[in-house]
Amino acid sequence: MEFKSKQAIDTLLEVIRTADGTFLDPAKNLDIQGKVDGYQHLLQLTKSALELYLFNDPLRPVFMPMTSRYHKLLGDNVDSAYYFTQIRSDQAYRIHGKRYDSCYLSFTVYGGKPDGEMAERICNNINHTQIEFEADGSFEILFTPEPAGKNQFKLDPDAVNLITREYFFDRFNSRESDLHIENLKPVEPPLPLDDDELARRIRIMTTFIQHTTWTSPMAAPFPVNGFFPPFPFMPNQKGWGTPDNIYCLGRFKLAPNQYLKISFSSPECCYWGIQTWNFLMQSMDYMNYKVCVNKGNAKPNPDGSYTIYLGHKPVDAHNSMLTAGYNEGIIFCRWLLAKEMPKPPVMELMEF
Repeated sequence: MEFKSKQAIDTLLEVIRTADGTFLDPAKNLDIQGKVDGYQHLLQLTKSALELYLFNDPLRPVFMPMTSRYHKLLGDNVDSAYYFTQIRSDQAYRIHGKRYDSCYLSFTVYGGKPDGEMAERICNNINHTQIEFEADGSFEILFTPEPAGKNQFKLDPDAVNLITREYFFDRFNSRESDLHIENLKPVEPPLPLDDDELARRIRIMTTFIQHTTWTSPMAAPFPVNGFFPPFPFMPNQKGWGTPDNIYCLGRFKLAPNQYLKISFSSPECCYWGIQTWNFLMQSMDYMNYKVCVNKGNAKPNPDGSYTIYLGHKPVDAHNSMLTAGYNEGIIFCRWLLAKEMPKPPVMELMEF
């Protein structure tokens, strides 16, 4: 007997085997460390594919963690917690829990094809300002094809997955919200996966890995020791962003005796943060190095502006970020629920 699952695994392994072409491509202009990170990224993507698509069932949804200190995916943030589940538009979902001390909480429903491709658009983005909470922080919301009341929101016909986002000013001394999801429509207990269903899920994993390696590392020719202009994430933009965010990206390249002085002013916003990524859009080692500064822990200048420093060693007691051993990488800025478009930060290359 020839198993469809065997054929699907063979295809998956071939995609993984040849995926290094996406980061070894000379046009990506990655240094040696960036290419080594590319191979590690393939292993992490395989873990993501297993958890998000093999072990995740839209009829029996479970919030699966997308990132951890060892597991990074598609632009994680040091100050954030992300959870993912698949959903189906012909179902109805209840999310309930309790919020504690986060500065931001949201639930974003993405539309597209249920085959592992990148999301084609945002169907609905609900953040904490749109939810009615109880006095103790508890809440309940519904995503349903026919919303009809408080804390009920539309589930569009092309809805395929849902991501939760929660931001903190001091993540490791804060408490994540208790979050639970359930399908309100009755379903039978699951049977063991048969050959057809297992093969189908493996094909979805394969598409997810393939499409993710097409987008990471990013192909944009980042200005070295400078920033692109800030830009919002648009609802019809592909990918897993949120329209609550404004982003700004640049590239650092530092010799051992160099550091960057980053100057900027922030509009009123829920959160802002500056952090470093490697070229695979993964946060650097935040357990052993300070690689992020945010609105809650940065010390402002007397005029309300900020000066942040990035180097191989600390420059300032409050506003220093470290390269975590990298000579090159990405600097990523984001503003949540900003009242206006921020001006791009200004970088100056300095020497110790």
